[in-house]
Amino acid sequence: MKTPLFLLFLATSLGIATGASAQDVPTRASADAPPPRVGFQMALRTGYSVPMGHATGATGGEMSNGYSGQVPIFVEIGGKPIPNLFVGGYLGLGFGGAAGNFDMFCSAAGATCVAVDARLGAEIQYHMLPGQMANPWIGYGIGFESAGLGISVNGHSYNSTQTGFEFAHFMGGVDFRLSRAFGLGPFFGLSFGQYSRYHIEFPGLDTQEGDIAQTGTHEWLSVGVRGVFFP
Repeated sequence: MKTPLFLLFLATSLGIATGASAQDVPTRASADAPPPRVGFQMALRTGYSVPMGHATGATGGEMSNGYSGQVPIFVEIGGKPIPNLFVGGYLGLGFGGAAGNFDMFCSAAGATCVAVDARLGAEIQYHMLPGQMANPWIGYGIGFESAGLGISVNGHSYNSTQTGFEFAHFMGGVDFRLSRAFGLGPFFGLSFGQYSRYHIEFPGLDTQEGDIAQTGTHEWLSVGVRGVFFP
């Protein structure tokens, strides 16, 4: 009988002999899957992101009063020192429209309004079955976030930006390893952050910037598809 994987992992970590054979190691490739690999890896993620929580702690500071759902594009670049472990960084850009009070203001002014979100950070992923055709994975990241609201009306442009720390970026999914060079599969992501600085620019007026007096915690929930190179 094969040793359960979690017992094998625990025993390996503690240096305990279990009598398990090399056949029990989860990195072993299945007959119809590419062999597990190490080295450079890159991935692209896209789908749909929903904002939640509060951009600030002030009244009306909910994310839903400024940001609608967005289409994100994430790039992950890094490497796998061992088949189960990916270490690297991510860069994400999200594009969407206005929502809530901001949307009502834009409609009343006859303005074109957009919302953009940018995220940059470091991440680590654990790949459970790197030698199989279907390889589930989970990950965690931390980084920096900048979100902006833009208004264009009568040939003039206005923008407001909030920046802060993204202190938790949970992610997971399944890579279907179609070849040694490419894989594809679904993913989900849930990030938590807090904006701490603001920057406002209006034509003809002085630029305003500073610390956000009443901070709040916000989240982005994302689902979509991930394409991975050299899975």
